[in-house]
Amino acid sequence: MKFKWIMLVIAVFGVAPISASQLNRYGQDVERVHVDSTDSQISSGQTNSDQANSVQAYSEQSISGPIDGSDIASGIEGIDSDVSASEGNAEVTTAEVTVTYIDPRDPIEGFNRAMWDFNYLYLDRYFYRPVAHGYNDYVPRPVKTGIHNFVTNLDEPSALVNNTLQGKWGWAANAGGRFTINSTMGLLGVIDVADMMGLPRKQDEFNEVLGYYGVPNGPYFMAPFLGPYVTREVASFWVDGLYFPISEITVWQSLLKWGLENLHRRAGAIDQERLVDNALDPYTFVKEAYFQHMDYKVYDGDVPVDLDEDELLDEFMQELD
Repeated sequence: MKFKWIMLVIAVFGVAPISASQLNRYGQDVERVHVDSTDSQISSGQTNSDQANSVQAYSEQSISGPIDGSDIASGIEGIDSDVSASEGNAEVTTAEVTVTYIDPRDPIEGFNRAMWDFNYLYLDRYFYRPVAHGYNDYVPRPVKTGIHNFVTNLDEPSALVNNTLQGKWGWAANAGGRFTINSTMGLLGVIDVADMMGLPRKQDEFNEVLGYYGVPNGPYFMAPFLGPYVTREVASFWVDGLYFPISEITVWQSLLKWGLENLHRRAGAIDQERLVDNALDPYTFVKEAYFQHMDYKVYDGDVPVDLDEDELLDEFMQELD
C-alpha cells in the first residue's frame, strides 16, 4: 500500500512544475478516494486488500497514464484564458456614467450652444473681434469718448422715466439734469459736462423696472449675431424707444446707434477675452456672468446674498480641507 502511494507521488512530482490549482485538484481526487474507500469499508466490511485494490482502481481511473507537460501547459493556458475572459467581461460590463446638469434657466441649451458656437467661434473671431481691436487701437481716445457720450445721452430721458417708475427720485432728477446740461453745454452730449459737475451716469432700462417689481429674468436666450439675452429683455426692449428723442429717429439711425453702442461695449471687453478663451466651458462662463450682470443692474450693485448657496459653498470647502 505505501509503495503504491510513493509511486503515485513520484509520478505527480516527477514532471514539469504545475500550477497550484491543478495540484489542489489532484489532491482533492485522492482525498475523495480515501473518503470513499473509508465509507465503503465501514458500510460493507471489506478487507484491507480489497480496499487497497479499490483505491488503486480509482486512482488509475482518476490519473490514467503518465502526466504530460503539454497537458499541464494546456491546462494553465485554459486557466489564463478563463481569467482573460473574466477580465474582458468586466471591461464590457463597466459603463461610463455621464452626469448632465439641466439648468432651469436655460431650457433651450442645445439651441443656445449652437448659436454660441456660431457667434463665438466664427462671427466674433473673424469679424467682431478684429473690428473691436482696430477701433480700440487706431481710433483716438477723445473720438471714442465723444461718440460714446453722444449715443448714451439719447437714453437719458428713458432713464428718467424708468427711475421714476421705481421710485428712485434722486436718480430720476440726476438723469433729467444730465440730459439738459450735456445737450446744451456738452455740445449735444459729446462732452460729458454733467459728470464733471458731479452727476454720474446711471441709465436704467425698462426691463430693470420689471425686475425691480419681481418679474424674473426668464429663460436664457443666445441670439444669433446679437449675443446673450434674457426673456425679460426681449419682451420689453421696445418700451425704451417710446421716449424722446429716440422716438424721433429713423430705423437706420436706430441701427447706427445700436451698432456704435455695441462696438464700444465690445472694445471694452477686450481685456476679458482671455477669461472666456481659457474657461473650461466658455458658454457656461458667459451665461453665469450675464445673469450676475442682470442682477447687478436690477439691485444697483447691492445684490442680496443667498444664504443657502453660502452654506453649500462652506460645506464644499470643508470637504476639500
